[in-house]
Amino acid sequence: MVGRFSKLERKSIEPIALAVEDAKVRAMQRTISDAIWDEDKMLAKYRSMVSDDMGDAGGVLMFDESSFVKKGKDSAGVNLQYCGSIGKVENCQVGVFAAYATAHGYAVLDKRLFIPEEWFSEEYKERREKCAFPEDLTFKTKPQLASDPFACIFTSFSNHRSSI
Repeated sequence: MVGRFSKLERKSIEPIALAVEDAKVRAMQRTISDAIWDEDKMLAKYRSMVSDDMGDAGGVLMFDESSFVKKGKDSAGVNLQYCGSIGKVENCQVGVFAAYATAHGYAVLDKRLFIPEEWFSEEYKERREKCAFPEDLTFKTKPQLASDPFACIFTSFSNHRSSI
């Protein structure tokens, strides 16, 4: 995490490992590529902690998008599209985020990557395969991403309604 929060221009494993004292590039690469993460379990625990620490009857769920400039075309969902972080059309990825805010603080609860409709064309089949997209993945607009996949958040937080 020291590397991720550093002022490095590039935040991939090698520059991070070279900038962090006593870090080993290969060890960091193995941790990222070989570690088994149960994201659902981790998110459930995180949301429970947010609920315990910040839960409030006046809390609100918010949905917003954010964009990330990308130089290449190898990352999933990269396309020429409006990039709000720089205020113009650029090669970027766009994410849709769910957050929770109360008088006690603010926390991001979940995220979804927006995949432009063009990515579902036959022309992009090889790129979808390279990015390991599930076969049944279909195009969803940003409002659809904000409402459909985040349903688990509403369930999670309504279960803790006494504290939220």
